Amino acid sequence: MRLSVAPLVAFLLLAPVAAFGQANFAANSGHYVVSQGGKPVGTSDYSVQQTANGFAVSSHGQVKLTKFSYDFHNSQRLDSSLNLVSNQLGGNVNGSAVTFELNTDSTGKQFQIHVSGKGKQTQNTVDRHQNLVLLTDLDASAYALLVQVAMKDPATSWALLPKQDGVLVPTTVFHGPSVHGTLNGSQVDVQHATITVSSANAIDVELFYTQQGKLLEADITQQNFSVALDGFKLLDHPQSAAPTAPPDKNKQGGQQQQQQQQQQQQPPQGMPQQQ
Repeated sequence: MRLSVAPLVAFLLLAPVAAFGQANFAANSGHYVVSQGGKPVGTSDYSVQQTANGFAVSSHGQVKLTKFSYDFHNSQRLDSSLNLVSNQLGGNVNGSAVTFELNTDSTGKQFQIHVSGKGKQTQNTVDRHQNLVLLTDLDASAYALLVQVAMKDPATSWALLPKQDGVLVPTTVFHGPSVHGTLNGSQVDVQHATITVSSANAIDVELFYTQQGKLLEADITQQNFSVALDGFKLLDHPQSAAPTAPPDKNKQGGQQQQQQQQQQQQPPQGMPQQQ
C-alpha cells in the first residue's frame, strides 16, 4: 500500500503498532561482526536517535575479501511509524566512490532517487510504501528495520535495493520456531524469522532477534554472509522458515561445487553499484 493521508479510523488502528515499534527501535544500536563462511571479513555499526518527527539512523561498515573491498556510510530519516522519508548512502566499491540519495517527493507517495558513480549520474522514481526497508547489504541498520517488519508481520512489505538506479521488490515474512543463543556468555531466547526478498532470484535473510526487537544476527544464506552482534553466538541454527522448492538434480554435482567456490569471492547483491 502506498503512503498517503490516512483516514482517522486507519490511524487509530495503526497507532498501537507504531508506538510498539517506536518504543523498541529507539534502543536498537550496536556493533556487529560481518562474516563469510564463518570467517570475519568486516564490521557494521548503527545508532538510532529519536527526533521530533521520528528517528534518525546512522550506520557505517566495511568488508574486505580477497578480490573485493567495500565500505559504506548511511544516514536515514524515518517517520514515527518507521516509514522511510529520506536517505543518503555513500561508499566505495573496489576504490570507486558511489552515492545513492533518496528523498520523498511533494506528494508523499513517491521517492526521487539520485545515483552517481564513476562519473555517471542517473535518476529514478519509485513508489513509496509502508513497511519498506532500504536494504543495503551488510548494513546492520537495514536488518534491524527488517526485524521491525517481521514483528509487525504485515500482509505486504517491500525492499528497495540500492543497485542500478534503485530496484523496488516485494518481500515476504515467514516465522520460524524460537531458538537459543548466548550473549556475552549468558543464554538468551532468540526469535527467528525469514524474509524472502523478491519473487524471482529470491534472496533469503534469516533474522534472529530478542522478544523486544533487538537484532542479534542476520544471515544472508545465498551469499553465505552473516552479520552478528558482537558477543552473540547462535547455539542451534534452524533451517530457513521460508518454504523451499525441490532441488533440481540436473544442476547438482559439479555446479554445486563451483557455486560454493564462487560464493567466497562474490560481493553481496544489494549494495551501491558502480555505474
